[in-house]
Amino acid sequence: MLQKSVIFGGILVGIGVIAIWALGGRGEDVRGGEFEDLQGQTSAGGLDRGGKDRRTVDRALGTGVGKRKMSRNEIIEVGKNLRWELNPLRRRAALGRLLEGMNKENAMLVRDQVVHFSPESNEFQDFHFAWGAMLGVEAVEIGADTKEKDMAATMMGWASLDPVGALSWYDSLEEDRRNCSDVTFGMLKGLASSDLAFATDFAVRKLEAEDQRAGEMLGLVKDKMLEVETLPRAAAWALELPEGRVRNDTLRDVTGEFVKKEPKEAANWAAGLDGEEGVEIKKLVAAKWAQEDPAGCLEWAQRLPDGPGKNASIGEVVLEWTGRDPDAVYEFLNGMSDTSERDAAVEAFSSRISGDDPHSAIAWADEIQDSESRRTAMIRAGRALMRQNVEEGREWLQRSGLTEDVRREIEK
Repeated sequence: MLQKSVIFGGILVGIGVIAIWALGGRGEDVRGGEFEDLQGQTSAGGLDRGGKDRRTVDRALGTGVGKRKMSRNEIIEVGKNLRWELNPLRRRAALGRLLEGMNKENAMLVRDQVVHFSPESNEFQDFHFAWGAMLGVEAVEIGADTKEKDMAATMMGWASLDPVGALSWYDSLEEDRRNCSDVTFGMLKGLASSDLAFATDFAVRKLEAEDQRAGEMLGLVKDKMLEVETLPRAAAWALELPEGRVRNDTLRDVTGEFVKKEPKEAANWAAGLDGEEGVEIKKLVAAKWAQEDPAGCLEWAQRLPDGPGKNASIGEVVLEWTGRDPDAVYEFLNGMSDTSERDAAVEAFSSRISGDDPHSAIAWADEIQDSESRRTAMIRAGRALMRQNVEEGREWLQRSGLTEDVRREIEK
């Protein structure tokens, strides 16, 4: 019974351990060579989510992960060194020796040498990752009956090397067993370390099934995408996710990273997006880029095609710029002609100063040409005045000439 349920955090596979494991196949056992070849292909590749050949491994080719043969006494002796070694590099080397000599017959004995470590330790996690990759379903089923929290790492190891076989087994489980967090997140992380398109498919399936964990799953894939892929490819990946809140959150996160690291490239990418989503992405790019370079961001925003995306972007720049140099923004606004761009900029300026100077915010709001934008800005500025001084605000309302519905909104 797969009854273990622990939220599986990040599994850190030791570089030294993996190197030894990969090198193990250069002798008589081909398993390590297979692993090395597969790991060389684990980037997202084309990220073609349709019809891609999913890699698998013919497990009849070998069962050992390394080239060495170790006796029982040697395994126990190395295990003692591993247990009492304080130097992390020597401890990693000792674990590497154990994995070099691990095979199907002695795997449980090797496990005995690491099982005393914390389930969160590199030693514990690395062994179970290797164990799962070597034995697949057998290791996972054994892990189901052990008392330690080893299921996630074991599942991850299997899915990373044999994604097709692991997923086929997962899909055959009863629903309650598929709902086991260790199995599900181990599966996902294994897929993500093998094939990001495959991992995306898995997470999207959960999203479409309304699994409450789907957002977290896609977040894990997103993190891996940002780690191994270029930012333009990560952004393109996020755009292809199914419509909805999870997609919006993921796209916002990826866009934020894109702007943070490559603002000009992100701005060029956002400029090519259409529709309401394009407007929102441009706003996000402008808001983040303007924090670092308002002048450069404003130059970009002013070159955008006329329309909501351009107006919104200019407004976001003005919001940030006003906090740094309101006098410069004042001069900029006075130099603009009466256009929808100026309306957006003035509305942003009025909003930014309303908390400190509601009277000026009201005056600026009154300059907005678009009636709906002017109404929104006036309500915001009026409420700011009411919060600052209720009596003064009421006196202003009496002589403001505003319509009754706007006055009611301000007094709410």
